[in-house]
Amino acid sequence: MPRTVDGVNTRAPLALHDRPLLRLITLCALYLTQGLPYGFMFLTLSGVLAREGMSPGDIGDLLKYATLPWAFKWIAGPIIDGFGLPSMGRRRPWILLAQSGMVLSLVVLSFGPDPLTHHGFLATGLFCMSACSALQDVSVDALAVDMLRDSERGRANGFMYGSSYMGNALGGAGMGTIVAVGGLRVGFLVIALVVTFVMLLPLFIRERSSERLLPWTRGEASLQSPDVADSLVTAVMRLTRAFSLRSSIALALLTLTISISNGMLTGFSSVLIIQDLGWSVEKNATWGGFATWMGLIGSIGGGLLADRIGARRLAVMAGSMLAILTLIFADAQTLWRYDSFIIAHMFFDALLSGILYVSLFSLCMKVSWPLVAATQFTAYMAMMNFSRTIGQDLTGRIEDMVTISGAYALAAVLQAAPLLFLIFIDPDQTRRVLGDRESQTDTSG
Repeated sequence: MPRTVDGVNTRAPLALHDRPLLRLITLCALYLTQGLPYGFMFLTLSGVLAREGMSPGDIGDLLKYATLPWAFKWIAGPIIDGFGLPSMGRRRPWILLAQSGMVLSLVVLSFGPDPLTHHGFLATGLFCMSACSALQDVSVDALAVDMLRDSERGRANGFMYGSSYMGNALGGAGMGTIVAVGGLRVGFLVIALVVTFVMLLPLFIRERSSERLLPWTRGEASLQSPDVADSLVTAVMRLTRAFSLRSSIALALLTLTISISNGMLTGFSSVLIIQDLGWSVEKNATWGGFATWMGLIGSIGGGLLADRIGARRLAVMAGSMLAILTLIFADAQTLWRYDSFIIAHMFFDALLSGILYVSLFSLCMKVSWPLVAATQFTAYMAMMNFSRTIGQDLTGRIEDMVTISGAYALAAVLQAAPLLFLIFIDPDQTRRVLGDRESQTDTSG
């Protein structure tokens, strides 16, 4: 008889389906590799670009190529659901493809032309890396939906979200030190090595024990892929119904505008801190990385508060306070020369942002129709990412018309204005009107 421990055959191949701890470790590691390049780009790389004398608009134009793929990641959902290599698992081949693309993009950035003098090359490399990272994000989310049991979803999501924040922090505080010592190319190479190391987990661990480890090894598919045509037609019809409601439309407008201020300030804040205040890239990345931990605290605390006072009310409170904080910073130019003031602003900005975005995540989940919840939620997240891209594009258009102080004042307005859409959002409208089943009709007008 095969030897078993807690019902798991210890002689069977390693498989995520059979081993909860291994499943959690793998998901967290994959989330960390998604957060690492993101933190690197917006904390370390933006600082390096500012140090090289680039304007806020130029920095925004470069970084928008890094966020653009995330705005269209929803396209990957139906493709990942409908196509693949079932003999290797429904999600694992896509994760391996995405991570291989990330590694290749990072290696090319490391050994290709100098990214600081070839901005077109840098923008292309960032776009490719982010496209692969966004593909991995959708694939890992799909894997989590497939693998996590009801009893472990809450805990697992907490650890996964925390791992992404840890990746952001390492991409700032950790990579800032590495870039300060070895340069930007070394930074890209180190991230490539980390992603390669993490890729060993999906490479040598199956989704289910009966599946093939590689296409040419022994095994068989545990699950069959759904009919692609039927899935796409059904998904489009259901999404059309889901987005026909007032609350769904208002939430779409909210997510499409809420991060414009955040994206717009990326270039202005880097120029202010590096060029005007004379901070080093390492110092900026280090304190920015530490501030990320405040965002983690805000997201965890915000999640608990959202259950108590409601996600919509919490979003209004956090968004309003964030706008006020930004306006105060814009008017406190005499305090900018004090490091403690800049650091305090970083920390409170990250804390309130964590609370705001986790409340919006909760609201998006609540408004999404259960029959298409994954696709609808991904669409909201994509709009939020595109919102940041819009802000980065806006930077170059206004940099000659406003001072840095004026940019922060404008950002405060852009932060507060989208909150008005919350007035038109009823979190319970979707389930009340559409129910939890497609056969239920609109009985409430």
